[in-house]
Amino acid sequence: MKQHEGGRQVRIGIITGSGTERLPGAQVLATMTPDTPYGPTSGPITLAEVSGRTVAFLARHGAGHSLPPQQINYRANLWALKSLGVEGIISSSAVGGLRPGYAPETFVLTNQLIDRSTGRIDTYFDGSRPTGVRHLPASDPFCSTLRRHLQQALTARGLPFQAQGTVVVINGPRFSTRAESAWYVSGGADIISMTQYPEPVLAAELNMGFANLAYVTDSDTGHDGSAPVTAEAVFGRLKAAQPHILAVLEAAVSTLDEGYRAPQLMDPEAVRIIMDQPVPGPSANAALGFEPAPAVSR
Repeated sequence: MKQHEGGRQVRIGIITGSGTERLPGAQVLATMTPDTPYGPTSGPITLAEVSGRTVAFLARHGAGHSLPPQQINYRANLWALKSLGVEGIISSSAVGGLRPGYAPETFVLTNQLIDRSTGRIDTYFDGSRPTGVRHLPASDPFCSTLRRHLQQALTARGLPFQAQGTVVVINGPRFSTRAESAWYVSGGADIISMTQYPEPVLAAELNMGFANLAYVTDSDTGHDGSAPVTAEAVFGRLKAAQPHILAVLEAAVSTLDEGYRAPQLMDPEAVRIIMDQPVPGPSANAALGFEPAPAVSR
């Protein structure tokens, strides 16, 4: 287990989405911009003390929400968190609700996903690395232990939530057409996101647990008679909900067992080889990066 800041162990990572780019009230211990074999992360990683625990915090869209969902360097983000000693990741994200029961201002503890994104690099084991091709068991992509701690935090605060939900992940940054939205519902989706893939599977490939605290900001194309989603509506609801989102994340971190260990779905030796890859210098990493572009996504 790696240690930082005078022997503190970093076991939990927090990845936040639209509208939540800081951890107000957390005691910041250090800020770093790690180099990775996959290029730059979305932005600096902050080590902070939350409820007596040291967590590694990363805003997936970068500073000022500058990275659209299809340009996020997911592999770099997850590799960097693992390199700090992270065992489990709690993610927050804004989502659209696709059916009754998943109305705006409801939290969802995502337990399944449907990937409809395109062009995203979604594995460390692509055949080009020393480990070759590895096949990940992905029947349950979200960690039940981390989800349970989030559920306890939501229940204690009396916040409305769904204990499970299937998220369909689209490329973005545009929102859905009405026909697409109806099709996703017919395929079993409850909520819709632009960022909840490939984070969970990349975490699992590195033997890290992953849970998602989703917050419904809209009803997508308006299946409930409401107006179709707009960026302004998403950010407006997120701003109002931010204190609740941060309180739930903090409470979940505070109750998590110090000995938490994620399910080991990948051969530990293969993970070690991935993590032991040489890291290029800053100039080489910059060449591997993505040009940021202003975007709004959920």
